[in-house]
Amino acid sequence: MSNNNNNIWELAETYLAGTMSQDDFAKLKHRLATDTAFSADFYETTDLIRAMADNGKQKRFRSMLRDIQSKPQNTKKTTKAKHIVFTPEFWRTASVAAGVAILTSSITFWSLKPSINKTVSRYNTISREVTGLKIEQAKQLQKQKQLELDLDKAKKTAPPPSDVKKTGTGFALTNNGYFVTAYHVIHDENGYGDSVYILNNNGQYFKASLVTFDAAADVAIMKVDKPGFRFGKGDLPYSFSRSKAGLGTHIFTLGFPTDEIAYSEGYISGRNGFDGNNSQYTLELPVGHGQSGSPLVDAKGNILGLLTAVGEEREEKTFAVNASAITNLLHKLPDEKNIKLPKSAKIGRMSREQQIDIIEDYTLSVKVYKK
Repeated sequence: MSNNNNNIWELAETYLAGTMSQDDFAKLKHRLATDTAFSADFYETTDLIRAMADNGKQKRFRSMLRDIQSKPQNTKKTTKAKHIVFTPEFWRTASVAAGVAILTSSITFWSLKPSINKTVSRYNTISREVTGLKIEQAKQLQKQKQLELDLDKAKKTAPPPSDVKKTGTGFALTNNGYFVTAYHVIHDENGYGDSVYILNNNGQYFKASLVTFDAAADVAIMKVDKPGFRFGKGDLPYSFSRSKAGLGTHIFTLGFPTDEIAYSEGYISGRNGFDGNNSQYTLELPVGHGQSGSPLVDAKGNILGLLTAVGEEREEKTFAVNASAITNLLHKLPDEKNIKLPKSAKIGRMSREQQIDIIEDYTLSVKVYKK
């Protein structure tokens, strides 16, 4: 150990013992205020000495209790107490041992830590996988929902008996059952699920089928299978933007990171998305897994796009496909499935609370089931 470190230990011991002279204390105080490296080493040393002293006190106290318990109760023999003096050399030796123990623990922790932080993708889709305990929780939730559904069987449809494997979010394109979500929600490297259901804001399950998709843009259009289905009481309350929004545009979204709808807000931080993709936006917007396919809405009630992915954890970026990817896909539909989007937003002049209250009816949880 260097002489400098020895000096720090001696200063720290004298300082903690309260035996430092006023002149030495004044010098120490000045050096702590002017030498940041020395200050950090000094306070780190005093913290370690305190911790070791506290640990020693606890051990001695437990040892004393064991000695008292083991002694005969009626003995008249007295033994002179033995005092152990901890010298500076002891503290230095103990500090080396403590340092080795801390280093060993740190190495063990980092060797066991998953390597995902080193290999994490810069573009992570935000559908929500449901496995293990979450499956059991989903089953319990389904049972609870089933009890609610049984109260009104004529109006509500039960979910399938198989386990839910993945969830996402979608929102209405028409009031009669067409909706859009992110393509990766319903399809991944393992293929499609056995069935896709939506869960609307009223707790109702409805089976849905794929109409068309654009895998490159990560957009899928689906339709609820139930004849006469309606999302809400009237036409869509929002419109779809025909051009890209500018930097700094304030936006919000509704989605399902859990089985309960959640709201978050932010702004557009980049005109293009991942790796400069001009069909996307980069957003400063907090989201969670399960919100893939959520609508991206501006203050005037215009749909600017849908959420698809997040960047690395330290980047805190969110990516969204802009609305043109949705409208371009609609143009590819056959004439019998022609979908006409609203030209203006009915909720444009409403307060944010009113906008959310209305959009909730047209936002849905997408659940993928697989046996």
